[in-house]
Amino acid sequence: MNEIKPFYGWRYNSKKVPLEEVLAPPYDVVSPEEHRAYLQKNPYNVFHLELGEILASDNEDENRYTRAKALWDKWRKENVLVREKSPSVYLYRLKFSWEGKVFVRKGFISLVRLAPWEEKKILPHEKTFDKVTEDRLKLLRATCAQFSQIFCLYHDQKLESISALESKASPLLQVKDPDGFTHELLQVSDPEVIACVQEVIGKGPLYIADGHHRYTTALRFMREMEKIYGSTPPRCFHYMMMYLCPFEEPGLLVLPTHRLLNLPFSFEEIAQKLSSWGDLEEVSIAQEKLSAYLEDLKPYQFILVYEDRLLLFTLAPNLREKLSQVFPKEVASLPVAIFTWVMKEALGVDEAALKTQGKAFFMPWTSRIIENASGGKFGFLLAPTPVLALEKVANAGTVMPHKSTYFHPKILTGMVFFEISPDKGPPC
Repeated sequence: MNEIKPFYGWRYNSKKVPLEEVLAPPYDVVSPEEHRAYLQKNPYNVFHLELGEILASDNEDENRYTRAKALWDKWRKENVLVREKSPSVYLYRLKFSWEGKVFVRKGFISLVRLAPWEEKKILPHEKTFDKVTEDRLKLLRATCAQFSQIFCLYHDQKLESISALESKASPLLQVKDPDGFTHELLQVSDPEVIACVQEVIGKGPLYIADGHHRYTTALRFMREMEKIYGSTPPRCFHYMMMYLCPFEEPGLLVLPTHRLLNLPFSFEEIAQKLSSWGDLEEVSIAQEKLSAYLEDLKPYQFILVYEDRLLLFTLAPNLREKLSQVFPKEVASLPVAIFTWVMKEALGVDEAALKTQGKAFFMPWTSRIIENASGGKFGFLLAPTPVLALEKVANAGTVMPHKSTYFHPKILTGMVFFEISPDKGPPC
């Protein structure tokens, strides 16, 4: 049974800083150029905490983590960040447009009791990489704070939790992101409403949508703190700040994650290698109709893009039959799994190796793929992964390939912060 708690959130003081300049997307979806731009945008931008600059002079005593700690303390002392007066849960409404339609996605931010993977209360669907986890752990050790939320999904057929929160929510802030989407944060402190939400969350597991590395980091930090303070009673380090959204939320949108790969082949060589694995058909699709076209693709189809050419690849029927032998059944019908298998077997291309070499780029934007597919960079447009496939994969105890899903839009980093006082218990 999962446990959630209200907490004393820390938030930017809008009287001291312009919110549009200090909030940012999640650290793991921005390019190096975007990261630098956010750091330069405002000296109080959240990336100075979450993902500070690395300097040539950095050492054990002075580095991005120690600087984040110093800023975290300084900003609170200067009232740039202010602490909530009562423990709260935060309703988060996000209004956005996609393909000409307007959506509103509703979720909420609260603390969630950490649970080791083996308890199967909180389930992953992706692998994690030690290098990334180590970076996040150094930041957490230095600051004893969480500056962003991980994104988890849960079942709530009648959306009782969201309805209850909306009934007692008080507006705190509203801000537009660079895409023009509206992010609204509302405060809920009513004990009866929070009890209602706690009951819903307690009924089933939580499924990590985004933030596997941060969750793994929180588990490692919890174990370190338990060696000092013990495992009982529960303390602040036993909890993590999460953004929770129901599977049933009408505004929940999952986009495919397309690929832009730098490959040592010509377009003709790639087409020739793929032709022995399936059918290739030249297609002509207007840009505004491309997303709808991709939604109708079969999992074993993808589109190769180079300059002004689009080729639809369809895996041969006899090879489709082999998929159940290559993958667990929950993974065998996933577009990214099939794509990465074809690339490795037909072209000898290891996507993970390309990523470490800086030759693989992942994004949901078809226009950017098409614009950049030239000069040795080849685009691959994939079908979307159904959101409930995440649940099936997680329940089976297996994982999806890297970058299988893209939940759109991303929540903003910096809306609310969680201070971990290791010697104290909740509410934190």
